Amino acid sequence: MTNEDFYESAVRHWIGGCILIENEEYDNAVCFYGFAAECALKAMMERINENSDVKKYGHFGGPLFQDMKMMLSADLASTVMMDPVWGLRLSDLSIPDILFKDHPKRRYFEDGIYTRADAEICQEAAKNLLSEMVSMRLDGYL
Repeated sequence: MTNEDFYESAVRHWIGGCILIENEEYDNAVCFYGFAAECALKAMMERINENSDVKKYGHFGGPLFQDMKMMLSADLASTVMMDPVWGLRLSDLSIPDILFKDHPKRRYFEDGIYTRADAEICQEAAKNLLSEMVSMRLDGYL
């Protein structure tokens, strides 16, 4: 059995999404950005709540993001101790509906559902989550 590393998975899926969008494979790019965002959220949630079982969320990034924001706002004292700015940065993040809509079952959809604009929206949202995840790693939280 292999160990799960959500940080590395997020980066790997991000790179895959970038390659796909460059090659005009927008449907697959949207999927990969969804996986990148999901893994980034799981990596951050494991740090926010070490007792959290992130596997219970499956591939449902939307509920995971909502739970994470709720925990941060409910336990503001811990968030401020961890990093005063971090809670504020995460509270400013928003996730467009398209990033997790029909995720992950959309990987089985026919081609041509998503446009370049859709893929770019997902790319930007995933980039923002990965940026926060990387900042946490650099700050020694992950």
